[in-house]
This record gives sequence, C-alpha cells and structure tokens, in this order.
Amino acid sequence: YKGRDLSSNEATKAFNYIMSGKINNSELAAFLVTLSLKGVSNSELLAAVKVIRSKSIKIKSKGNIVDTCGTGGDKKNTLNISTATAILASASGVKVAKHGNKSVSSRSGSSNVLEKLGININSPIKNVEKSLQLIDLCFLMSPLYHKAMKNVAEVRSLLKVPTIFNILGPLLNPANASIQLIGVYSKDWLLPIANCLKDLKIKRAWIVNGNDGLDEITTTSYTNVVEVYEGKIKKFKIYPEKLGIKKIKLEKIKGKTPSFNASQILNLFNNNKSNQAYEDIIVLNTAAVLVIAGKCKNLKEGIKLSRKNIMNGNALKKLIELRKLSAI
Repeated sequence: YKGRDLSSNEATKAFNYIMSGKINNSELAAFLVTLSLKGVSNSELLAAVKVIRSKSIKIKSKGNIVDTCGTGGDKKNTLNISTATAILASASGVKVAKHGNKSVSSRSGSSNVLEKLGININSPIKNVEKSLQLIDLCFLMSPLYHKAMKNVAEVRSLLKVPTIFNILGPLLNPANASIQLIGVYSKDWLLPIANCLKDLKIKRAWIVNGNDGLDEITTTSYTNVVEVYEGKIKKFKIYPEKLGIKKIKLEKIKGKTPSFNASQILNLFNNNKSNQAYEDIIVLNTAAVLVIAGKCKNLKEGIKLSRKNIMNGNALKKLIELRKLSAI
C-alpha cells in the first residue's frame, strides 16, 4: 500500500503463506491488488515463481524441452495460435511440452480447443510422460500439476483486475522447459519476465508482444521481442513483411468458439488453404520456436520448414498421435 517493494525473503514468506491456503480471501485480494498497483518487482516475481515451482508436480523429461505457453489476457480473441504452433513445432523436429489451461479472458483457451481436437487434457501423468518420450509432444493441463493454485482460484475469479498470477503460467512449466516462446499481453511485462528467466538460468527464450497488443508474434504490425540467451538480454523487432508475409487486419486471425477454432486448425493441418492469414501467423510463430531451439538459422528458414511440415502431413500426423497417446 505504501509502494515499498518486498525483499526476496519477505516475498518468499508471503507466497508460501498464500499457497498454504491459510490466508482468507479478503487478505489475499488486498495483497494482490495492492501488489498490482505498486508494480511487481523482479525479486517479488522470482520469489513467487520459485515458491509455486517448489509445490508443483513435475514430469520426467530428457533433453531440451520447448514450451509455447503465453500469458493470455490480450482480449483479442484470436485463433489458438500458440497451441497450433506447439503441434507444428513438434512436427518440425523439436520436443514440446505445451503448458496451458482453460480460457480465462478469451472464448477458447488451449485446453478448450485441444478437447475439441480429441485430446484428453486430463491424461494421467504416466501417459503424458510417455507421449513426450515417444512423439516429442505432450500437453500439460496446469491445474493437474499446480494443486496449490486452488487456494487462489476463487479470489482470482472474483477480481476484475490483472494480478501477478495472470503472468505466472509461462514460468511454471512442469517439464522444466529450457527453451520458450512467451507471448505477453502487455509490453510492460517483456523485461520483467526476461529478467526472471535470466535469474532462473533459462537456456534461451523470446518474450514477445505485438504492436497491436497481441500476445503472439503478430502479422498485423511489428512485434517487440526481448531475447534471453547465454545470460544476456537483447531487444529487437520482427516485421512480417520483411519475411515475405503479408500484413493483415486483426479480424483475419480472430477465432470464435473452441469448436470453430479446432475446425480451423484441422483445416490448416489438412493443408486446406481456406484461410491464409491463419497459416501465416502460425508458421511465423513456429519459425520463431525453431530458431530459438536451434533447429533453423533464421526466421525465413523456419517459415519454409514450417510450411513444409503442413504440406507433407506431418502436423496432422503429430496431432493424431497426440490424440491416441492421450487417450491410452
């Protein structure tokens, strides 16, 4: 309330207390709102991440794991771009553990659309681990791995303002992802999340926010990017037109219901050219994943490989494999 940042020790104690469930809703709401009004410091964000990670269920994983989970909350109601990107990136040769949840601010969250695509989002952990091991792809339904988050669920649903919990999801991957593409709903979060990932010693990450407010790499304008790599932070911009991608209006990439979004992703993976705007933004975001993961040298090469793995049926095959393994 007085605008003073908590020390790392104070923040750790506060979040341990919150996640224990011993705090009442009035106290929790007051804490979260005043923290948001003050502004979350680097030490507070890092403490929250470490506390929640320490209480979460982990899955066994080997090698470099990629996650495309973003913060959500951009209120643009686009197609499920990061979810489709996760599948296409895996089909293009990287190991992906997609962390996600049901919709909070949009009409269709990652788990909503995956359910409509026939994926068992509540698949047992052993199945999820097997899926990651066998096909280099799995979906991690957040509430199954972060049980302590139930202690803040009611207050979060009642509050009408964003809190620190709105940006924690991408920082809590249960497979310990070391390579990430993180879309954020506000450019104000680019550097704080980058600094947090640097302190967590992430291998490589791009944190992105479109100039149009999109929490993805956008095709309507340029995208602001903050990269964390080898302990250093670098800023740059991505311009779609410089990569041979036509700039479009936001309406062209809007989504609707989970069923509609699922049908559009299936159309894309079936190489149906009915919506070029959907394909362009998904291959652009997939290209970024391939660059971050070291699979491609640059975005143009990544775009080419991404389109190839739609055309040759690899993306559709990967989706079908995920559906089968999640149902076992």
